Amino acid sequence: MRLKARTMMCGVMVAIGGAGYMPVLAQVRQAATPQSRRLPNEPESQGSAMKVALVAGGQRYESSAPGHCTHAPTASIYGVVSELWTAQQSDNGKSLSFSLWQPKDGSRPMVSLTVTSGKTHRVSTVRGAEIAGSAKATLEPAGKGGTFTVYAKSAEGADIIGSIKCEAFAPHIAEGGL
Repeated sequence: MRLKARTMMCGVMVAIGGAGYMPVLAQVRQAATPQSRRLPNEPESQGSAMKVALVAGGQRYESSAPGHCTHAPTASIYGVVSELWTAQQSDNGKSLSFSLWQPKDGSRPMVSLTVTSGKTHRVSTVRGAEIAGSAKATLEPAGKGGTFTVYAKSAEGADIIGSIKCEAFAPHIAEGGL
């Protein structure tokens, strides 16, 4: 019996022929270097200088630990073409994930913010996603980076107020589907 099929398993193309499995691994092995793969909870090997000063639900989140700040001049979320800035940081049990989407059509900016400092507070004003709380955020550019000023309220009513300073923005790497 002669079988012909191709399938993608764990990122490796496998062809099934009459004689058995024939994995196509040579190029995959070369491309998957240890530097290009990171486990989900593994810290980033390099970060950019950040300074976070927030109060979230009455708890202070202050940190100068390195983080990761990115910028994409053109990005899209739920079909809304936007300019995107992100900031992420994790330090001693505290964490921050922030995205500011500025739609190209001139409509209001969208914010996604999760802060953990004792308790986790989540805000999302992204159209097309589940709305949780409210937020206003601005960016004051400075050199290769900038400072975000955030005024937000989580769905549970916790105020999140303060600033996130990124010394530099790296190019944003797109994620997601087609």
